[in-house]
Amino acid sequence: MIKRLSIRNYVLIDQLDLDFDPGLTIVTGETGAGKSILLGALGLILGERAESGVLADEDQKAVIEGIFAIREYGLQPFFTAHDLEYNDELILRREIMPHGRSRAFINDSPASLQILRELGRKLIDVHQQFDQLDVLEDDFQISMLDALADQSPMVVDYTRKFKIWKQDLDRLEKMRVEEATSEQERSFLQFQVDELLAAGLLPGESESLEEEAKTLRHATEIRQVLDGAHSLIQDADGSPADQLDALIRSLHPLRSYHAGVALLADRLESVRIELEDLAGEMESLAEKIEADPARLVEVENRLNAINKLLLKHHVTDSGTLLERLNGLEDQLQNLDGRQAEIDALHKSVQKEETDLKEMAAILSLARHEVAGTFASNMMQRLADLGMGSMRMAFQVEETEILKWNGTDKITFMMAQQEGARMAPVRQAASGGELSRLTLVIKSLVAAAIPLPSLVFDEIDAGVSGAVSMKMGDLLTRMAKEHQLIVITHSPQIASRANCHYYVSKAPENGEVRTHVTVLQGEDRIKAIAVMLSTDPPSSSALANARELVASE
Repeated sequence: MIKRLSIRNYVLIDQLDLDFDPGLTIVTGETGAGKSILLGALGLILGERAESGVLADEDQKAVIEGIFAIREYGLQPFFTAHDLEYNDELILRREIMPHGRSRAFINDSPASLQILRELGRKLIDVHQQFDQLDVLEDDFQISMLDALADQSPMVVDYTRKFKIWKQDLDRLEKMRVEEATSEQERSFLQFQVDELLAAGLLPGESESLEEEAKTLRHATEIRQVLDGAHSLIQDADGSPADQLDALIRSLHPLRSYHAGVALLADRLESVRIELEDLAGEMESLAEKIEADPARLVEVENRLNAINKLLLKHHVTDSGTLLERLNGLEDQLQNLDGRQAEIDALHKSVQKEETDLKEMAAILSLARHEVAGTFASNMMQRLADLGMGSMRMAFQVEETEILKWNGTDKITFMMAQQEGARMAPVRQAASGGELSRLTLVIKSLVAAAIPLPSLVFDEIDAGVSGAVSMKMGDLLTRMAKEHQLIVITHSPQIASRANCHYYVSKAPENGEVRTHVTVLQGEDRIKAIAVMLSTDPPSSSALANARELVASE
C-alpha cells in the first residue's frame, strides 16, 4: 500500500506531503481546486509520461516521491529479474527537469519508465470514468472467476506447466528450423560418405599403387638391366665371379704362411658369396617383372580416381582420406541423432499439451459453475447502486488455443433491462456504469484476489444520495481488505473516510496555489455539510453531516 506521497514544485503545488490511511482515504474539494493534480502526480511515479509546463517554478525541478509498504505483495522476483535492490519499504521517485527531461528511480536506482510502469501496475490501480478498466480484460476476469472458484493453486500449477510446455515448444520449433537448414548439409555429407565408401579405399593404397605404376611403366627397362647385370656377374668370360675364384685360389696356398693373407682370403670368399647372391636376386627379380599394359591402365585409372578424391578433400594420401571418411560419418551420425532428439522432444511436447488441455478443461468447468453465481451477486449489488434493471452474464467459451491461464475466452455481457439483447460490456456500458461495475466487481472479489491499492475518481458521478449511501457501504467493506483512495463529491461517501483530505486553492505571493488539508472533528463535519447544502452550511445540513459521520 502507499504510505506517503510527497510533491515538490508541481503545477500549482510548491510543497505537499500526504500520508494515506491503510483503509479508506477520501479526497474532496471544489471543482478545479487541484484534485486532478494529485492524480497527475501519482501517475508520474507509476510510470506515466511527463507533460511539458508542469513546473510551478520553471527554474527548479519537480520531484514526486511515493513511499510504499510492499511486504505482502510478493515482489521479490520482480526486483531480482530487473536487478533492483529489494526492501519491504519501497521508494519511487520521479524528477522533472527545467529543460523538460525526466528521470525515474526505484529505491534510488535509476529505472526506465517501462519498468516503473510495470511495477506501478502492481502497486496502484486507478479508476476514472471512461478509462480502459482492467475489469474488461480477459485475464482479470479469468483470475477473478478462478479466485471465486477457489482454484487459484491449480492455476498456479497449470501456469508452471504451461511455461515448461511453451519453452519446450519454442525449443522444438528452433530445432526444426535448424534441421530444415541442415537438410542440405546432411545431403552433402551423405553424398561424400557414399562416394568414399564406394571408392573402397585401403590404408596405404595410393602409395602402393604409385610404386606399382612406376614399375609397370619401366618393366622392360628394369628386366633388361637386371638380366644384363646377372649375365655380367656370372656368365660372361672373365666375369667378376670367375676373377674372384681365381684370386681366392691363388691366395689359398699362402694362408698358412701369414695370418693376414688368411683374413684377406676369407673376406674375398664373403664377397664372392655376396656377389653370387646379388646375381641370383637379380635373376629372380627379373623373372618376376613383366610388362603388363592392361594392368598399367588399371592401376593408373585407380590412381586417377583416388587422386581426385585426395584433391577434393585437400589431403595427400589414402590413410588421411580414410580418416576424413570416419569424420564425415561421425558428422552424419550427429545429424541423425539430432533428428532422434527432435522426435523425442516432439513426443514430450505432445504429452505436455495433452496434460495442459485436460487441466484447462477442469479449470473451465469450475469457471462455468461459478460464473452464474457471480453474475447474480453482481446484479444484487448493482440494484443497490441504482442499476436494478441491469442484467449481467459471463460467457465462458473453451477454445483450442492454450494460454497461460487455460483455453477459455470470457466475454463480459450486459443488458440494460430484462429481455433486452445482451451485448459485451466493453461496447455497451457508459463511463458511469463502468465505474459502478468496477466498484461492485472489486467489492465482491476483494477478499479473494490480492488487489493493489485502489484509487477511484468520482465514481459517484450522476448517482442519487441513496445510491451514494450504498456505494459508501461497499467502499467501507472493501477498505477492510484493501487500501482505497476515493476522490468524490458525495457527502455520503465522504462521511465514511478513515482519513479525509480537503483540496483547495488560494492566492499566494501573487500566484494561485493548491493546498491540501486534513479534515478532523468539526472541520470535517462542516465540509460534509457544505457538500450537502451551501457554504456556509445550514444547521440542518450540519445535523445531517453529523448523522452521516455517526453512521459510519
